Amino acid sequence: MRDLPLALAASTALLALIPVSSEAAGGVLHARFSFEGTASCQNPPIQNFPIHGEGSGTLSTDRSAQLDMTSNVEGRVVYNATLGAKPTEAPEGSASLRVAGRHSLRATREYPNNYIIITLTVVGSRCTMKIDQKLKPGKTQYTFYNGAGLSYCSKPTITRTTCEGY
Repeated sequence: MRDLPLALAASTALLALIPVSSEAAGGVLHARFSFEGTASCQNPPIQNFPIHGEGSGTLSTDRSAQLDMTSNVEGRVVYNATLGAKPTEAPEGSASLRVAGRHSLRATREYPNNYIIITLTVVGSRCTMKIDQKLKPGKTQYTFYNGAGLSYCSKPTITRTTCEGY
């Protein structure tokens, strides 16, 4: 099923390409990540759909980033982006990458009703990942691209995230 989990996977994928550590050798920063959660949607109707994804990301000194991710929602996807560039068009919204601190980057995926904001902090091999989901003012349901249109869902539950700089 390509519902909300697809959107979460895509957003998390975007984020994972933000592994930033000024101590990385060779001018290329690398991180591995995974996430799990559940999603319940009203349209299409589905309850407690399990979400799982994992992958790796790279950020180069030329500010280009790549994420290679596999999820149970959309299979394998590869994302390419430029850090700090204007938001790029994405299905039913946009996506962007920004510096969030000395060792942190933030990926934002915008949908019609909401944002998914993923902050990744990498210092050496230590890595933390935080996923925030925010409704836009006046909205009551989360929307996510499902491969054919929008799914309308309750707030997804993220049960586990892991990441590792390498």
